[in-house]
Amino acid sequence: MASGRVESGAAWRAYARRVADLGYDTLSLPNHLANQTLAPLPALVAAADAAPSLRVGTLVIDNESVHPAIIANECATVDVLTDGRLEVGIGAGWLPADHTAIGQPWAPAGERIERLAEAVEVLRAAWGPPPARFEGRHYRIDGLSAGARPVQQPHPPILVGGGGRKVLELAARVADIVSFVPNMAAGRVGPESAASATGAATREKLAWVREAAGARFEQLELHVNVTLVRLGDRAEGLAKVARAYATAEADAAEVPHALVGSAEEIAEDVLRRRDELGITYLTVFEGSVDAFAPVIARLRA
Repeated sequence: MASGRVESGAAWRAYARRVADLGYDTLSLPNHLANQTLAPLPALVAAADAAPSLRVGTLVIDNESVHPAIIANECATVDVLTDGRLEVGIGAGWLPADHTAIGQPWAPAGERIERLAEAVEVLRAAWGPPPARFEGRHYRIDGLSAGARPVQQPHPPILVGGGGRKVLELAARVADIVSFVPNMAAGRVGPESAASATGAATREKLAWVREAAGARFEQLELHVNVTLVRLGDRAEGLAKVARAYATAEADAAEVPHALVGSAEEIAEDVLRRRDELGITYLTVFEGSVDAFAPVIARLRA
């Protein structure tokens, strides 16, 4: 995942090509007004054009910012322009500054998750055969027949993630990709989010998803953001993970958001988490793109 902080269009396109050359499958961008980042959808079109082997994704669009019917049309347009290479991550928002800075109200989490649930239904309706109709508590579309139709049918893959039970149960019911992230209910990274990112906490989240998904669980792809990649001495790396996540060093290797050790040791951890937890989709942050590349090479081999 890239931060979207670049000096020029040429630099952004060069970055996309480098990511592809290093062996990555997908380039994703977040959606934050509070940070100096590129707007994800136009930037992803440019990246896909520069690197035709890459899929591109939003990680994630903030549903609180704009009506989901507009999100649907813009994402369908990107899917057309990238020849069907878009993944649509959408969330309920977690950073109050994205909204308070422009005078938008910041609703309680429960209300935001309710809107997110309806938003996914709006996306599917807008991407389906026209005219599209949906009526809920928060959104209504009545006979919508304009807008782009996505190349991927019935629609681009939808990613929904979170750290709390309510949003993960929603993801289990409606998403194609479920993303396990630390609980950001406090609106910041802190002790609460760290405590919800341990191996034990992730296994509990997995149980919530499995129960809520029911028969569709086997069709879900499970995803995590890896926020720490450290190549080098494994013992030193695990000590750093233990401090960062306030967990015992014996449990540090189970934190799914961190990968430390040699490229071979990290590749073994990735495969173990795949086999034990079913996590098959990893995203690393921009600062770890080069460090993780040798791991990709080992996994492909």
